[in-house]
Amino acid sequence: MLVPSPYNVALSFIAANVMPPYLQWLRFIWLPGMLLVLLVAQYLSWIDLTHLYSPQLPVLLLAMAALLSFGFRSSRVALAALLIMALYIAAHSQLLPSLHRDLPLYLSLVAVNLVLFTCSRDRSVFSIFGLLWGLFLLAEGVGFVLLYDCCAPLRLAFPVENLPSGLSGFLPDAFSLPQLIGSVSALGAFALLFLYPGPTAMGLFSCSILLLCSVWLSLPLEFTGFVAGVLLVASLLGASYELAFRDELTGLHSRRAFRYQMLTPAWNYSLAMVDIDHFKKLNDRYGHQVGDQALQMVAAQLARHSHGAVFRYGGEEFVIYLPGRSREAKEVLLEKIREKISSYPLRLRSSGRLAAGASLRGKGGGKPVKVTVSIGVAHRNKKLKKPESILKAADQALYKAKRSGRNCLSVHS
Repeated sequence: MLVPSPYNVALSFIAANVMPPYLQWLRFIWLPGMLLVLLVAQYLSWIDLTHLYSPQLPVLLLAMAALLSFGFRSSRVALAALLIMALYIAAHSQLLPSLHRDLPLYLSLVAVNLVLFTCSRDRSVFSIFGLLWGLFLLAEGVGFVLLYDCCAPLRLAFPVENLPSGLSGFLPDAFSLPQLIGSVSALGAFALLFLYPGPTAMGLFSCSILLLCSVWLSLPLEFTGFVAGVLLVASLLGASYELAFRDELTGLHSRRAFRYQMLTPAWNYSLAMVDIDHFKKLNDRYGHQVGDQALQMVAAQLARHSHGAVFRYGGEEFVIYLPGRSREAKEVLLEKIREKISSYPLRLRSSGRLAAGASLRGKGGGKPVKVTVSIGVAHRNKKLKKPESILKAADQALYKAKRSGRNCLSVHS
């Protein structure tokens, strides 16, 4: 019996388009996880991170994140880094006399802006889009200065008796405006995380939670700036990893990732080549959008039901890396995958529904299209030891399946 390793099970589980769109953000959970570990360790005095940073280090990290975001054209990270860095520099240079006194309020407002950044798309900062964001932030700052004096009572405390009775029972007698704004921004960031999954959204979400913790726990500003810089740089690195090693259309690992996987394969493994039958005819008859739907469906089925790592090799071809010794179990598994794909009710979607996400696959009206695949598999043995030779043998088995009528599995002998 084929027993998958925990790593391969997790890998196939978190593959894009396998999970519903609202759960894809779990792939990037390490960002807030790292934040949570740092905050808990610092707050409980398990470790002392104060000696790791100086007053200049947050500026260096945030400036690094801003410069990297210019190269990656990540306007959201750039705006977040510049906004946090401006607040940090203003606090240390004492540009605003009231800044230290009302620092929690400023931090909460920055958190609100981070939530707004999450709703936007990444574009060049040096564009009309960047200019509009700059004007918006400027208008927000001017409006805040003009309304600062009239909102003085709210900055101190907000009585909960003004709220509905059902809510006041769960809240303290009074809470400050920074705590209110920070809590609302954190809830908004958490909600938007489901709508905009990705490393950038997770980085902005983590920074929003960080600013909220700074408001509630009165964390040192140097520590807040230090962790924010680390999180924003890490989000850019995560985004670059997604670009380099994941296929944008299917969410699977790319051909480059497969090449790196084959540098350190297991001692016993098999490679399966999967090709969509008559894919060119499908594109010519229904258009490339329907072809994209077919690719996404096949990728989802492969990643969901295989116990190995799945890669998009190119075009309509996929490669499955199956570790383990049991060849018979692998062949039975591949045959089941082939049957699931051939029986999957792929229904055409209109162009307006193409961007609605994976949750619409196989649902709703539309003409059903039958999609089948041919599979060729080769196992590592005494004759086939190098990854290149095993892949070539699997490709030969794939062409044998094509010649045998397609929609079948062929094993290299």
